[in-house]
Amino acid sequence: MPVAEPAAFHSGAAAAQRAGRPCWLWLALATCLAVGLWRLGALAMHEPLIALANSYDEVRYSACFGLYPDRPASVPPTRNSPAAPYAHYKFVAVADPICYWSTELLFQGAAAAVFRVAEAMGGATAHSVRWIGAFKIAAMLALWFGFTVAWLRRCEPWSALANALLLPLLLADPANTIYLNTFYAEWTALLALYAVAGLILIHEGRPARGHAFALLALAAAALALSKIQHIVLPLGIAVAMLAIGRWRDRAWLWKGNALLLGALAGLVVQAVQLQRDSEAIRSINVFNQADVVFTALLPTARDPAATARFLGLSPQCLQYSGKRAWQMPGFPVELCPELTNMSRSRELAALLREPDMALRLGWAGLANLHPWVAPGLGLVEGGDFASLPPQFVSWSDLFAERPALRALLFGAPFAAFVVLFWRQRWRAWPRLLTVTVLTLVVTLGTLTVTVLGDGLADVPKQGHLVYNAALTWWIGAFVVGGRSLFPATRRRR
Repeated sequence: MPVAEPAAFHSGAAAAQRAGRPCWLWLALATCLAVGLWRLGALAMHEPLIALANSYDEVRYSACFGLYPDRPASVPPTRNSPAAPYAHYKFVAVADPICYWSTELLFQGAAAAVFRVAEAMGGATAHSVRWIGAFKIAAMLALWFGFTVAWLRRCEPWSALANALLLPLLLADPANTIYLNTFYAEWTALLALYAVAGLILIHEGRPARGHAFALLALAAAALALSKIQHIVLPLGIAVAMLAIGRWRDRAWLWKGNALLLGALAGLVVQAVQLQRDSEAIRSINVFNQADVVFTALLPTARDPAATARFLGLSPQCLQYSGKRAWQMPGFPVELCPELTNMSRSRELAALLREPDMALRLGWAGLANLHPWVAPGLGLVEGGDFASLPPQFVSWSDLFAERPALRALLFGAPFAAFVVLFWRQRWRAWPRLLTVTVLTLVVTLGTLTVTVLGDGLADVPKQGHLVYNAALTWWIGAFVVGGRSLFPATRRRR
């Protein structure tokens, strides 16, 4: 009999493994990969180039390597090009270049190294921006494959399917992929958030391991460093995970501690960056300040004149209410000198003084998220503010034209949060609870920082992660619903 027990054990293990990796799963994974690669390649390799044009944000990162669009020498290197993107960049020496520290610089640094090697070998001095896109795609696929393999090893086919669906339905959506062949940091922020959420979910209910702790802390730091707008987002996620652990398991979970460590590290670096001073940084701060005042606070105030007085603005500043900084007929501080004395604390005091204004501002931020594809900038090389060619279909097209669907898209996670806590229904779907909480933190945190940091001037681009979080929640919810239709799969697991 001593031989029978191991044989039975191995037979049961093999059966469990087969049950955890059914035949339909391999077909689904292959389909997701094929469709995802097709959608990615169709846009990334399209001629002419399809990418988001430069609204001046790109130069904050490309200047770190001295890379600027390949244009005639008569055009200032740092000039924006909102009408269309450029497919080729070159090294140009610029006095006192502005350089924002960001995780995005990892991809740009790799591309810049390729460009330097090409020039050293006698190659052309104008380099294809598609190299950056190639490195971004490689990083995304590495994450996708890593998470897929991890779920397969855990014999969780439905979780593997949910992760697989993210590639064709979300990561390959043009609203995301227009950032591939650019110097924008939105794609990097998305990858960092994907890494954070994936690591949290894969290690749900598992004890701490050295490499897992380090990877989660690193992902949180990468998210905090991706963009200044996301400086506190990983901190909010860390607090949420600690709160869930304390409430649900009566313990401070290691995932929350890892997130907290990474979030604080990124926060310190960004805090140092915010203290840097240069003429370019001061100009950017002035434009952001003007956007907050003129597109957010004054238009949503009950009495704009009274709010202007509270903020210390002269009556002449009221005429610019509703205008973005770049729409004003001159430099903002020359038209409204009191902006120089404006502080973030004063703006917050105005919102606390008028809570209903804060509610209206939050609603306006949510309403201004559409369309998901950032508006106002050209997307086709050589075009004049050309939009996406019709063959590229995005979720943005569906939601931009249907307010009711947008309300359902963003409102469902909030409703689910209430339902999951009603009579502790989360016990049946603990992982759905985690995804729901993550979605709420990303939505509320990103929108808050966006409207308080840049007003309503550029909500679709600055709030880019909100759509991604909401759509991820819906993909997860559909997979949970699909799994409930197959009780036999649950019994086998």
